Amino acid sequence: MKKIFFALIITCLMACNVDSRQFEVNGQIEGLDDGTVLELVPMSHDGDDAIAQATVTGGKFAFKGQVGESLPYPMCVILMVKDSYGSESLMLEPGTVNITGKVEKGQPDENGKCSYAWNVKVNGGAENAKLSGYKAKRAALDKQFSDYHTQYAQVLQALNDARQAKDQERIDQILQSDDYKAFDKAEKDFFATVESTYKGILNENRDTYWGPMMAIYLWTYFTNSDKALYDTLSPEAQQSWYGKRMLDEIQPAGGVGEQAKEFAVKGDDGKQLGLADLARGKKVLLVDFWASWCKPCRNEIPNVKKQYELYKDKGFEVVSISIDSNEKAWRKALEQEQLQWPNFLDRMGAANVYKVKSIPAMFLIDATNLSVIASGEDARGEALAAKLAELFAK
Repeated sequence: MKKIFFALIITCLMACNVDSRQFEVNGQIEGLDDGTVLELVPMSHDGDDAIAQATVTGGKFAFKGQVGESLPYPMCVILMVKDSYGSESLMLEPGTVNITGKVEKGQPDENGKCSYAWNVKVNGGAENAKLSGYKAKRAALDKQFSDYHTQYAQVLQALNDARQAKDQERIDQILQSDDYKAFDKAEKDFFATVESTYKGILNENRDTYWGPMMAIYLWTYFTNSDKALYDTLSPEAQQSWYGKRMLDEIQPAGGVGEQAKEFAVKGDDGKQLGLADLARGKKVLLVDFWASWCKPCRNEIPNVKKQYELYKDKGFEVVSISIDSNEKAWRKALEQEQLQWPNFLDRMGAANVYKVKSIPAMFLIDATNLSVIASGEDARGEALAAKLAELFAK
């Protein structure tokens, strides 16, 4: 009886340890100075805060902690030097993860940030083994890209020189050359391989959290055009932490018919305004994230101006929120464009709330109930004109 009792205790302890969400990552890496601070950061597109830090001593470091309940476990993280560029990815999973290899430190940029090139090996359990297989596929694609760009470096340099000189005759001549046509074919073949590889990885994992996790790992960002990609995932994968993150980026303001996310902006008078304030008394609100340096944003302005003139007296409002880091450039653009609707510099993180990864990013919102009508490509150009004509015909 005692043997059974103690066996049950041991079994329980082992199970509790597996479910404890604890992690341990040890490393021995050449090329990192003593005192270098390393971080483990959740792998996402959202710039999450680090979940752990460690300091290098004698080329060694150790992370030990517990993943919070708000995060997935196992989970993919990136290992990086604090406030730097360059990283290595790994899985936090039950057991110990060991990292060996070397890191090369580059020169700091104008802001003092250094770039680190990681050449390391990650040894852990089954989760890290699986990730390593996919990292190898990604590395093969990187090599393919490098190889054909090296092969055709001469013609690419010639084309760049011609464009710098604004020599259109020379540009046309290069574009018609056999070397450039060979490069163009290699480029198309490469991106076809990328697409088939990425979609193959996603399809292999569409029934688990690995599907959306690898989508976030492989794709730089998502737009509402990637909803079809998300829809291939199983309900379980969609409801995972990574699945929710993926959908949140595809439909950052919310899905069509859903409540739009609240955000805040502050005008030159220092007054803070929310979505409800901006929509008050209107029928339809267009929220436009843009920047002075964004050519597609500036190209879209004439269309928005046209729609504004057509429907402003019927309850149509536009709110432009600039993500410019240079306030003078923003104000100069406002002077040039003469926008007749509310304009704000994003001082309060509205773009972060709406997961803006590329611009223009436009969101059409029902001002009466603050629900989403359309976003992305469906809220721009001819689609915007058609939708507004439909809405104001009612």
